[in-house]
Amino acid sequence: MPKSKKKRFNLLYFLIFGFMLYFCFHVYFVVNAATIKTYTLDLGEISNTIEKDVLILREEYQLKAPSAGYVSYFADEGDRVKRADLVAKIQNEELSGDEQSTLQILNRRINELKNNAAIQNPEKEIEEINNKIDFLYTDISHRIAENDISYIPDLKEQILTLMDRKKLLTGASSLGNMTVEQLEAKKAEIQNKLSSEKFYIKSINPGVLAFYSDGLQDDFSILNKDKLSVTKINKFQDKNLVSESESVNQGDVIASIINNHVWYLATEVTPEDIKVIERGKAVEIIIDKETIKAKLEDFYKGEDEKFVGLFSIEDENFDFTKKRKYRAQICYENPSGLLIPKDTVTNYENKKGVFIVNEVGSAVFKPIDTIAGENEKYYVLRYDPNALQNSENINLYDELIVSPKNIKDGQRVR
Repeated sequence: MPKSKKKRFNLLYFLIFGFMLYFCFHVYFVVNAATIKTYTLDLGEISNTIEKDVLILREEYQLKAPSAGYVSYFADEGDRVKRADLVAKIQNEELSGDEQSTLQILNRRINELKNNAAIQNPEKEIEEINNKIDFLYTDISHRIAENDISYIPDLKEQILTLMDRKKLLTGASSLGNMTVEQLEAKKAEIQNKLSSEKFYIKSINPGVLAFYSDGLQDDFSILNKDKLSVTKINKFQDKNLVSESESVNQGDVIASIINNHVWYLATEVTPEDIKVIERGKAVEIIIDKETIKAKLEDFYKGEDEKFVGLFSIEDENFDFTKKRKYRAQICYENPSGLLIPKDTVTNYENKKGVFIVNEVGSAVFKPIDTIAGENEKYYVLRYDPNALQNSENINLYDELIVSPKNIKDGQRVR
């Protein structure tokens, strides 16, 4: 073969080989770029939590019935009471609350009979009062429609007066044709009922009135907070000794007064928990979807050789008075910053970092050295919103390569 033809053949072969090589590399990069997944870096927050059974430790004391009878309260559940405030009354006879009104009706009826006064027909007067009340309601409606409201308070007062009168007449009607002697006997019965023996119960120390008591106020008091065990915490079950009935026996628990300024939560803590929850460090405790501020005050080993953690509560808004045991989430770390998925992190040349796709489509390795926290899925990098973006650092909205196992620094990925 002539030399000129041989040279042309070699050149053609070289060109074809070069084209094929270029084509293969191009296809490789196109396929590789198409299969590379990326993640756009953004701000976020992670929460590291542990879920525990917790017991409330508090200072409280029970109020007990000094005698059998019927209990009535001078304060509502959740009210704060002062030292020596009247809290409840135990009365030997059950009262309906209408005794004073009934006495007024009886006295009026007795006076009418004794003075031979003309006894009015209660039913007729009640009918007249109903008509007057209907008229006043109609008048109020018209005045509201015409925006004439200046007389409405007076009209409402008239309605209330008529309703009080109607109540008395209704009681008088129920007395029927009773004689003076029968009315006097009824009056004496009610007076005896009102003057029956009463016992008044006062608060010993200030606090919150609660209608819950499990009888273990000494075992789970703040004074005995260093004498607990995980076994006691796990075995405890809520039970309420406060009777829901108005009728009580001597010695029954009718309420408790709780110091609402100092609370503790006791729970089991493992050695792993102790590593991540520092003494005195603020944590958030979530109970029934409410977040409570607290801090780990101390932990110790109980008689069962397990660790008990004591969290002091710095939040008075949560109502701890209705039970003692709760299921809670303890959030011991809530770092915020640049949220980096762990599947974008790799070790490259003995450094932990990420590959970022730069503006020309190349992979650039950037080390991670400012980790503020982590969980199973993410690292959190500290972020200063006032700092200028720097190409040497990891920046907000950078595009990170996911699973960058075989990526090289400077490699073209797009």
